[in-house]
Amino acid sequence: MEKLKAYFALPKYVLFHPVDGFYNMKYEKQGHTSIIFVNLILFWISYSFLKQYTGFIINPNDPLSYNTFADLGYVSLAFLLWCAGSWSVTSLMDGDGTFRDIAMAASLSLTPMILFFIPVALLSNVMTADEAAFYHVLIGIAIVWFLMLMFSSVMTIHNYSVAKTFGMLFLTFLSICIILFLTVMIASLIQQFCVFVKSIYTELLYRM
Repeated sequence: MEKLKAYFALPKYVLFHPVDGFYNMKYEKQGHTSIIFVNLILFWISYSFLKQYTGFIINPNDPLSYNTFADLGYVSLAFLLWCAGSWSVTSLMDGDGTFRDIAMAASLSLTPMILFFIPVALLSNVMTADEAAFYHVLIGIAIVWFLMLMFSSVMTIHNYSVAKTFGMLFLTFLSICIILFLTVMIASLIQQFCVFVKSIYTELLYRM
């Protein structure tokens, strides 16, 4: 039990002391790298639980057709895109953080949503339609808390000013869009090349 408490000491500390927490993670080397994967899995579980078990009055998703493993793919892809985009931008903007620092800080920032989503989903099952606004407020608090932690993490691990942090975040989202565009374009070119090769092969078979 003591080892488990020590393992989650950093996520707990980051919740209420984000600047000091991310500073300790970066410069004091607190926290184990495995927390990246643990928090990512915990977020996937809590996010899937929220989408699947939120009360039917509020929940727009159909639990019977819901695929929780598809969410794992979406969560992992979004996380990797953020880390890759952030690392590419901060490498050009003299950021102090490594790829590990970026991934670990991002995973720690997910903690509010991990803690909120399952209790809020359970609470939604005893809510009436008139109380649905309370559900959205709680989800909003978790998301805003997450965004504040993300902002603090970027500013702390890269040693940026507030203005430079905003600029970095804008460029990160821009780089993510570029990565997605290039990925789609390359996939389309590969598909067209395969169709072209297949058509040539079929034509040669007919001529032989």
